[in-house]
Amino acid sequence: MRALCLPFLTLLLLLVHTGAQAIVLVAAELPPYVIRSSHGKPSGVGIEIMEEAARRLKEPLTIELMPLARALTQAIHRKDVLLIPPVRSTQREHLYYWVTPILDDDFVIVSDRRFHPAPLKVTDLPPLQIGTLRYSFGQHLLRQRLKLESDTVATEKLNAQKLRRGRIDAWVAAWNAILYNQRLGDLPTDRLVRGETLMRTQFYVAASKEFPFTEGRRWQAVIDEMRHDGTLARIIRQYNYQAPE
Repeated sequence: MRALCLPFLTLLLLLVHTGAQAIVLVAAELPPYVIRSSHGKPSGVGIEIMEEAARRLKEPLTIELMPLARALTQAIHRKDVLLIPPVRSTQREHLYYWVTPILDDDFVIVSDRRFHPAPLKVTDLPPLQIGTLRYSFGQHLLRQRLKLESDTVATEKLNAQKLRRGRIDAWVAAWNAILYNQRLGDLPTDRLVRGETLMRTQFYVAASKEFPFTEGRRWQAVIDEMRHDGTLARIIRQYNYQAPE
């Protein structure tokens, strides 16, 4: 009986809304989840998921691409926008309406095998120089949970370059972000040594606490539908995304 009710509930949520309403998507530039293009519209696995959801909802989607810190702030103060792809954390829990998860990833420690050939553990970190993205969940993990400070930069690509040059000993970030930015800098991925996993996390669609709950449920329902019919998995495969096992 429950199995029969779920598709009906999804359909009901999709039909409650009448008329096309332009939705603004605030997208934090975090490759490979959100990628700035030098020509044309932004791309990335998160962007494609949201574009497909908007198509199914028959709603225009306006994408505003911006740095992570600005995107996080904008979504708090603008009650009519959606945000991708923040990690849900205790630090951010009370700030947003968490609509639905879209991607899983592991936040890990990596090193360059030329300088640190053995996989690094948390206990190895205190004397080392650690690179993180400014305002990222990786920085939060180190500071709040491990009581460690890090060298922060504006983009993960800079961390890839610093690791190559030996200016940092370790890089803490989401595994797929590390792989993407290593390739973006034409750096060999086989030089990376994956160390301890700090946390398995989910990237979310989020919104202001004042975002209409009914509207949020519609987006949740259609993304759940995409998850169940294999669309999410298909989009993820196109980006050679390494989902946690």
